[in-house]
Order: sequence, then structure tokens, then C-alpha cells
Amino acid sequence: MAQNLQQLKKRIKTSNSIFQIAKAMEMIAASKIRKARKVVEKHNPYAKKIKYMVQKILVNKDLYKDVANFTVDRSRERLVYIISPDKGLAGGLIVNLFKKMESYILRDDYIVVIGKKASVEAARCGYNVLASFDMGSNFPKYDDIYPIIDIAKKFYLSREFVKVSVVYTEFKNMLVQEPIVDEIFPVKADKNFKEPGLDYIFEPSSKQVLKDLLPFYFEVEFYGVLMNAYASEQAARMTAMRNARDNANDISVTLTNIYNKSRQEKITNEILDLANGQWGI
Repeated sequence: MAQNLQQLKKRIKTSNSIFQIAKAMEMIAASKIRKARKVVEKHNPYAKKIKYMVQKILVNKDLYKDVANFTVDRSRERLVYIISPDKGLAGGLIVNLFKKMESYILRDDYIVVIGKKASVEAARCGYNVLASFDMGSNFPKYDDIYPIIDIAKKFYLSREFVKVSVVYTEFKNMLVQEPIVDEIFPVKADKNFKEPGLDYIFEPSSKQVLKDLLPFYFEVEFYGVLMNAYASEQAARMTAMRNARDNANDISVTLTNIYNKSRQEKITNEILDLANGQWGI
């Protein structure tokens, strides 16, 4: 019985330690989520304006098939970015992301990997990996995206790829994060931006303005994707750590009750032994 009590004490101590670690990780993830929201709020006005200008030109000047950078008559190779966390402990986020990745990527696609988890999975699947980057544990800075997107600019704008896509986890809310595929290039004209009866004058020309906007458009699109992936990771980790914390607490409470009951039983048996004159026999 004494040995069992000692084992129970160790298990209770372990459960309490897990509880403290999970609680700390949950609080860290929550802090990162709050910071991410502030950055997203500051970034959104600029990103929306760039997208608005690009769509206005596309739907009002009918340039979709006329601008070289948007044509789709190319070789069939695609460039696919995969964004994943560097670390685990994020619930089912990584598994769901890999399922989406494997259902979308073809053997002829070229891959750029962001995140250590995706890097390992891409190597295991034998994909054509052009480059690999770490996701990092801090919120991505705008300057961090330039080395990553330079690959797409080089190969897509030189007409070597037909499409540029990103496989990542979209942040819906604190409880829902959905793995999706976002096709950044070629840009699809959104007819919702069409304003009948309105025309615009561009200087030097609408084509030139559109070409000049392409780098900025790609930057805000990709940075938005990266922020979504980061927010999804932190939200999934916060939820996973909350569940781990609650489970550890439940286990600790259960084990404590068992320990107290066993200890009370041991004391009761010792008192009975004394009462019967059998102590030390």
C-alpha cells in the first residue's frame, strides 16, 4: 500500500507539472494572438486598397487576357507554397494541413516550404522543393517575406510557371482554422468591382499601372496568407493547451481523491490492527 501511495504522489506531481506547463503555453499563445490582431488591423487598410486598385483595372479595362503577367498560356508547371508551423502541440492543425497539401499537389509541381513541419513532410513525400524557410515563433515581419516571394517573382513573371498557389491554414476564429488553397496568380477578375457607367483615366496607361501594382499586390496577398497561418497556429495551440490543461487538472483531481481514499484506508487498517492487539505481529 505504501508503495502504491508513493506512485500516486508521483503521478499527481507529474499531472500538476503538465497543468502548469500547458497553462503557461496557453497564455503565451493568447498573448501572441492579441499582438497578431493589432498588426492585422494596421495592415488591412493598405492591403484592401491595393486589391481594390488591381480589381478596378481588371474589371473596367478588360485587361485580364491582354496583360502578359496574367496570361495562362504557359507551361503547365505550378509553384506551390506550403506554410506550416515549426513546432507541434497544435492539435489537428498540422495533420489537416498535410491532408490538404497531399490532395492538391501534383508530382510535377515545384514547392517552396515555410515551416519545419512542412519541410520534413515535403521531403518524405519526395516533392520538388526549390527552397525551405523557417516559420519562426514570432509574428512575421513584412520585411521577412521578400526572400520568400522573390522566388515566385522570378519564375512566374518570367513565364516559367502557369500558377502560384499557397497551401496554408486560414484563421476563421479562435475555434475554427481551416486548411485551404489560395491561388494568388493568375489574378481572377472579380465582377463585384464593376461599376457601370464609370470610366477611369490612367497615366501613362492602365496596362503600365497594373504591371507596376503587381509586386505590391503579391506582397499584400502573401503577407496576408502568412499572418493567417501564424494566427491559426497560435489559436490551435491555445485550444490544444487549454484541453491539455483541463485534462491534466482532471487527472490530478482524480488521483488526489484516490490517494486520499487509499491513505484513509491505510490509516483505518492500522487503527484496527492496534485495536485488535496485532500491531507489530
